Amino acid sequence: MLEVLVTFVFTVLIVFTVLFWLKVLFLVLLVVLIFPGVYAMVKGAPFVPSMDKAIRAMIELGKFKKTDRVVDIGCGDGKVIRRIAKEGVKEAIGYELSIPTFLLARFRTFLSGGKEKICFGNFWHQDLARYDVIVCFLLIEAMTNFEKDVWPKLKKGTRVISNSFKLKHVKITEEKDGVYLYIKK
Repeated sequence: MLEVLVTFVFTVLIVFTVLFWLKVLFLVLLVVLIFPGVYAMVKGAPFVPSMDKAIRAMIELGKFKKTDRVVDIGCGDGKVIRRIAKEGVKEAIGYELSIPTFLLARFRTFLSGGKEKICFGNFWHQDLARYDVIVCFLLIEAMTNFEKDVWPKLKKGTRVISNSFKLKHVKITEEKDGVYLYIKK
């Protein structure tokens, strides 16, 4: 979503800039800022903020403990992982690949003074098996890839909390308000 705003701003800058070298600089910056976000939209999901009702359901279904290591894959503005961090978990990390959205999440984390950590990176390249809880709001194709590539590597007892989209071949442990909890057996 933020990529649209960034594209608009840089397009205006490119159109109204007189100096050729400055136009080239703005174009290069636009590509550098936008490409990771477009890739993230294709491989995961676009940034769509989770509704408060869904976040409450995630907190309730998660039954977070002080020993939990929690990761939000595709954390967007960090709202969900920030709320989970307030539950007193041992570790709360969010991964985001869109540069504008990542910067927004880091800024909001800074303002809130939270203990969550927002990381710029592709969650597909992370060792997700080290976490006790994985939170996601991914589209159908990404959920299919998650089920195929990540689910088999998770340790027994790992909880996966998915907002809106289901794992196709994994039995749902519990559901509330369109949020699905899966526990690896």
